[in-house]
Amino acid sequence: MSVGVAIIGSGLFAKEQHLPAVQAAPGFTLKAIYSRSLNSAQSLAEGTANVDLYSEDSGAGKSFDDLLARSDIGAVIIALPILVQPDFIKRALLSGKHVLSEKPIAKDVATAKELLQWYQANIDASKVFWAVGENFRYMSKYIYAAEQVQKLGQVRNFRVDVQNFVKPDNKYFLTPWRKVPEYQGGFLLDGGVHMIAGLRLILGSAQQIKTVSAQSYLQQSYLPPVDTVDAVVKTRSGATGVISLSWGSPFNRHSFEFACEKGSVALNFDDVAVNDVKYSVPFDGRGVSAEVAEFATSIINGKAVEKRQSPEEALADLEVLEQMLQSGEKQGEPVQLHLQV
Repeated sequence: MSVGVAIIGSGLFAKEQHLPAVQAAPGFTLKAIYSRSLNSAQSLAEGTANVDLYSEDSGAGKSFDDLLARSDIGAVIIALPILVQPDFIKRALLSGKHVLSEKPIAKDVATAKELLQWYQANIDASKVFWAVGENFRYMSKYIYAAEQVQKLGQVRNFRVDVQNFVKPDNKYFLTPWRKVPEYQGGFLLDGGVHMIAGLRLILGSAQQIKTVSAQSYLQQSYLPPVDTVDAVVKTRSGATGVISLSWGSPFNRHSFEFACEKGSVALNFDDVAVNDVKYSVPFDGRGVSAEVAEFATSIINGKAVEKRQSPEEALADLEVLEQMLQSGEKQGEPVQLHLQV
């Protein structure tokens, strides 16, 4: 069995990840592409066959609603700018299409909660599925690190240190909606939510983050409103941790370190050290292919989406990051988390 699917959005991630993931998924057949302009839809469709194009400037019969009216399309993958996604998600779900939308779930927790409550009140979730993509939960190195941490007992202390430098000519920075962000955190929201997802995956549900206190700063004037945040956090079990994230830093770091009851685990880029013994985890992609394939399998089997792509998981990621940003705005005022799962 194969489900007809449409890709909504034609940005960099759709080109580099979603399109090849759909083409590789045995449970999906690409039927259509929608973008705001026909030119961008054509750019994404280049090299594909038997794919219909829809856009706001394609004339009658080629709008998003026309795409949703097609009976041969059972699902959509939505990868649009953060601010416009909720409207497209609602319209797709109301039409009976299964939805996989890109992270973050929404621009802020309030919008995300409203969207989730709307879904629960207006859509039969047993028949029409909504998943939120977070490819870090499917990447081998994070999964391997999580497995090793779980073997070593309760986490006592941890540190996340991710430092990046987004230059003015960065391909993602040149995306207009990212260049002048109308949402909290700028790159810290768009990129930082990945890091929170990776951390939460490794900690596991038994080590939910409970409190956050943070400071934030803008290192690069072209990356407003802030590009750096440093937080001290504590889990419900009492473990303490430090989360340091920056997209305006001159350093290049990507490390997740965990001190556990029976030893330590350190993830540095693609290497995982368990009790100081290094294991290189072969890079097998950014997780999007596995994520899309799992979404297709849920639809075919008629079963709810897996927890790791549920809206509740995405909301929990967003809550951690938002509270870090809000604590930073309040000069480190401690905040409590309430939406962790």
